[in-house]
Amino acid sequence: MKRTLFSYSLTALALLSLAGCSSTSAPPKKVAKKAPEPVTGQSAIFQMFQVARTWAPDAMLLKVENGTIPEAAPKEAKYGLWRASFVSLEKKSKRDYVYSVSDSDGGIIKGARAGSDSPYVANPQTRPFAIQEVKIDTPAALAAALAEIDKDKDMKKVLAENKDLPVQYLLDWTGPTAVKPTWRVIFGATISTSKFSVFIDATTGKFVKKLR
Repeated sequence: MKRTLFSYSLTALALLSLAGCSSTSAPPKKVAKKAPEPVTGQSAIFQMFQVARTWAPDAMLLKVENGTIPEAAPKEAKYGLWRASFVSLEKKSKRDYVYSVSDSDGGIIKGARAGSDSPYVANPQTRPFAIQEVKIDTPAALAAALAEIDKDKDMKKVLAENKDLPVQYLLDWTGPTAVKPTWRVIFGATISTSKFSVFIDATTGKFVKKLR
């Protein structure tokens, strides 16, 4: 009986010791939630294409452009939101898609989402193209555009005087003489208010033209 009581005493002391340790231990540290990272145009195109080809196996790109969300600030030719229009020649339809790296205001949901269909009528001024044509990503398009601007004294001066000038991206295949789809690198908040644009071939990365 003595051994049994002694054993109980030791057990009680051990439990009290553990209780004391737990009461004085520091609370777990809160891990800060990592902000979502913006993505390049090519990365967003791939995400939207995965959804678009379930709608139409022959889905082709018609237009791609960046958007913005407060949850992921743009940086290094990357944005938190991208929009694209895909067409199906077989269905004679067009469908818009949005890819976002985060949920945001205005009903924006993280991931690639499809909009509604609309009829598509071929236009020689704006042609659809295969996703495989887009071999140049937005950071490379920006670098090529800046290289061209560096050769132009007036444009170089504008950039030097507007260091916080936003840069937008528009991918399409426009004009009857265009050889390939191009990334239009737009230096300004919108096309209409921009200082100038530089067109870079989306397949080769070569300079095409400038617009002021």
